Amino acid sequence: MRDPIGNSVVSLQESLIAGILQGVLEWLPISSEGNLVILLSGLLGLEHSEVLSFVIFLHLGTGIAALIYFREEVISILSMRTEQDKIILFKLVLITLLTGLIGFPIFIFLSLSPLVGEVLLGLTGLALIFTGLIQKNSENKGLRRIQELSWYEAVGLGIVQGLSIIPGLSRSGVTTSLLLFRNYEGEDTFRFSFLMSIPASFAAGLGMMVIRDFSVSTEAFLSLISSAIVGYISIGVLIKIAERIRFWKICIMLGIIAIIAFLPTFLHLL
Repeated sequence: MRDPIGNSVVSLQESLIAGILQGVLEWLPISSEGNLVILLSGLLGLEHSEVLSFVIFLHLGTGIAALIYFREEVISILSMRTEQDKIILFKLVLITLLTGLIGFPIFIFLSLSPLVGEVLLGLTGLALIFTGLIQKNSENKGLRRIQELSWYEAVGLGIVQGLSIIPGLSRSGVTTSLLLFRNYEGEDTFRFSFLMSIPASFAAGLGMMVIRDFSVSTEAFLSLISSAIVGYISIGVLIKIAERIRFWKICIMLGIIAIIAFLPTFLHLL
């Protein structure tokens, strides 16, 4: 039997902190994966490949959080009560398949420097700010609803979500950037990005468990629980913010956060 996920990787306290960070960062345009890999392998001196496996496993926790929060929408989509539910389901399946086809090989053969993801994070921040300015100019012209999502856009979402396996590249950042750039309504963008994360997160977390013969350390399990609890709370906070503040302002603020997160890498390059 292979070593359990998280075995000898983190202490109990460190695992709880990792879960809390995953629960918060997963929904922000800051790579939860990249930051946790840097924290655990860089600052604590742990093996990069083992840390990456542990961090990917934690996505199951935030996937559970999103599933519980959006349970009514998920049930409606899965039951295919309307023709629109059926179309959304098929597009989510397409997005998930493309995410796996692109993300799994990257994970298996990951030889890219984390620097690549950090540079992409900076570009994502710029894209969010640019998109926020576009949204500001478009808010009185009528924004698109997620029901209008085309198959081509679904393919694009699957591709960028698959690429977000690269440490440093934010899944929520690239998916929301793409949807906002395509002029989708802000709250719809947030909600659909959350929904997209559910099958991808479950596939990543359960896939890692299969690779490890379903062997999970106590520390990793507690980290999973903490990521689920904090992730659920974080979703609620972000949804409430999206309901009360004009979304172009949120978009620009998220872009600034991403750029600030990229600054250490930028200064290192100078």
